[in-house]
Amino acid sequence: MNSILYEELSMNAHPALKTQLYDGWVLRFSNGYTNRANSVNPLYQGSIPIREKVAVCEEKYMREDLPAVFKLTDASPAAIDVYLDTQGYEKVTPTNLFTLDALPLQQDTGKTVIFTPIDSSWREHYFRLNGLIDVQKMQTASAMMDSIQNTAICAHIEADGHTIACGLCVVERGYAGLYDIVVDSEHRRKGFGYDLCRALLAEAGKHGAKSAYLQVVAANAPAVALYKKLGYQHNYQYWYRVKDGRRKPEA
Repeated sequence: MNSILYEELSMNAHPALKTQLYDGWVLRFSNGYTNRANSVNPLYQGSIPIREKVAVCEEKYMREDLPAVFKLTDASPAAIDVYLDTQGYEKVTPTNLFTLDALPLQQDTGKTVIFTPIDSSWREHYFRLNGLIDVQKMQTASAMMDSIQNTAICAHIEADGHTIACGLCVVERGYAGLYDIVVDSEHRRKGFGYDLCRALLAEAGKHGAKSAYLQVVAANAPAVALYKKLGYQHNYQYWYRVKDGRRKPEA
């Protein structure tokens, strides 16, 4: 397990609009769009007491009109998790980080996968398939995608003249990260997700990727089964700590 490496890769692949470093903790702000991009990540060793750091983080997020959300991993100091628990922060959304040691050498899929840059057309498909209609969220998501500094590979699959699946892969330091894999609800469990992922991974290999990783909510059984079929294995788990238990952050 090398959680710091994968946490760094995933933050770069899903960049926040604003980032602040605070005594080893990485604070990310993105107008509330996705909790990965709006949470405190205690990645590195610090020297300030946890109680003080949590209070400062709460104040900073309050200034942004956002709740303070903390993202912890199996490797995070246990004292942080314990303290947040005593302060009423509920543990929610356990999420697995899966890794894949070797990439497929070719697409080897039964469906035609179309590669494209991150452009307005691909974003339109992504927003539609995710049911995202909030204008501010779409603008924030677009700005975050435009901020990706590493190789980004987009792809989609069409059926009957309509895009029914799309996904994104970001390559950094020889690692391929799969993101935003989504299939139209009427076309699920038909192999589209499998073919899309294999094609993205094979393409990532052409850009220097040697292995891969992804994040999947532990309770999402269909997605977990898909990624295990692709050969992914569990590496570590992360979760969020939130004060309002009614607010269930996504991965």
